[in-house]
Amino acid sequence: MVKNRVMALDYGERKIGVALSDSLQMIAYPYKTIDRKKTPNYIGEIKNILEDKEVEAIVVGYPISMSGQETKQTKITMDFINELKNKLNIEIFKYDERLSSKEAARYLKNQNIKTGHNKEKIDQISASIILEQFLSSL
Repeated sequence: MVKNRVMALDYGERKIGVALSDSLQMIAYPYKTIDRKKTPNYIGEIKNILEDKEVEAIVVGYPISMSGQETKQTKITMDFINELKNKLNIEIFKYDERLSSKEAARYLKNQNIKTGHNKEKIDQISASIILEQFLSSL
């Protein structure tokens, strides 16, 4: 059975962390960070990645509070998900992203990588953590 990649997106106020799986959907890896201010057509950028990397589904990190309640960021993320659904013909999943950014920062710290100049890496790694957890749940 031939599978295609899955993409994860960690949607933030300014940046979108992007991660991809391998074609067997077993391994997740950080891919890039899209700066929405520098890339106004960020949906077009996402579409290009989908086509170039033969992606069959998108997982979007779904921000909820530690108590499981929706937050202001939840609504903003839902607006983004709805925009993706309106502009892209692809299956989209929401996945709980609680603590993914903190886990990404901890990972960089453990690798002795300073986060000050590597904030983009945190977004990418957060997306890869979301994707890894999603793939493990299948």
